[in-house]
Amino acid sequence: MKIGIIGGTGSIGKGFALRWGQKHEIIVGSRDQKRAEDKAAEYKQILNDRGFDADIRGAVNREAALEAEVVVLAVKYSKVASIIEQIKPVLENQIVISVIVPMEKDRCTIIPDSGSIEIEATSREDYMADYFCYTTPPAGSAAQEVASMLPEGIELVSAFHNVPAAKLSNLDISLDYDIGVCGNYMHSKNIVFDLVKDIPNMRPVDVGPIETSSMVESLTPLVINIAIRNQKKDIGIKFVD
Repeated sequence: MKIGIIGGTGSIGKGFALRWGQKHEIIVGSRDQKRAEDKAAEYKQILNDRGFDADIRGAVNREAALEAEVVVLAVKYSKVASIIEQIKPVLENQIVISVIVPMEKDRCTIIPDSGSIEIEATSREDYMADYFCYTTPPAGSAAQEVASMLPEGIELVSAFHNVPAAKLSNLDISLDYDIGVCGNYMHSKNIVFDLVKDIPNMRPVDVGPIETSSMVESLTPLVINIAIRNQKKDIGIKFVD
């Protein structure tokens, strides 16, 4: 299968290229042709060194989307509108996967001990804490917003939001995670289920239609906050019976 990774030069894009490049043809997409080619060569070398005859090449985003059967949107939420504008003219029969999470960092005041301590204005900064929060798009979720921008008939699937990029890129690590998958077409969802299974020990979980994507997207800032506050690193999600 030909997989075009839009944002393939980023950390999560690298992980997808290295994991799926063991079985599939990968096109690393970027706004810059040379950067795409350089990163594709880097990923290919990593897999070749591990004994895989990887088929990975770089291209500008439009070309990556044009030639792919599956297009992965691995970009920041703030960039999604401009990216879709680039690739929309060449989208016809491709399946599009959104891994986009709209979130931002915020700050709050942590009251020490009993909560009765009066904080002096000059020391208030000592009690400020950062945290990540989900910023709900007007459409309800990033996936729903993406769906509204895509050409009619393009099947969109929302998945892979809660995978730690650093661990996805580390081929020495086995990823024992569950992946929530949202979409309105079983044809495309089944293809994404298979792509999840192509990564050893990952399990796809059917969450529902694309309208349920906000539930899965919003778990990303949750797990990041848990990791930070509890001195954990790159945690994911596993559903236990």
